[in-house]
Amino acid sequence: MTQTVKTSTVSILDDSKAFLAEMNAKNRQSQDYVPLQNTQEYHSGKVYCANCGNCKLLPVKADEADQQYMLRVRCAAGKWKKKLGEEKFYKYCTITRRYLDFCDKYEEMGDSKEFIRELRKSLNTRDELYLKSGEDG
Repeated sequence: MTQTVKTSTVSILDDSKAFLAEMNAKNRQSQDYVPLQNTQEYHSGKVYCANCGNCKLLPVKADEADQQYMLRVRCAAGKWKKKLGEEKFYKYCTITRRYLDFCDKYEEMGDSKEFIRELRKSLNTRDELYLKSGEDG
């Protein structure tokens, strides 16, 4: 089941950018250890894609009439590829599960452990459908 939210593409992207910037600012200031309160485990020593400057949020149309969209994430460094070489997009709600042992293009944006913990608490657990309410700009 998908939840429909009426908003504009520009406002949701601005809100997401602001949220990520706020979380990263908090991560840089935080010195306290706070254990994860999510059932998902934090993998120490891994590179979390959500905490990388190359992880970009984008809207992808969900219907032919171009009235609805879903949020997806992509790697601007081109590290997410399908078997035939096409670029791979992931659902925004799954970004905290994406990590690697090593990435030569990784651009850390703050303390991964705190950032991932906060992102898991605030991120929806399933994909959402958004309605375009007009073009802002």
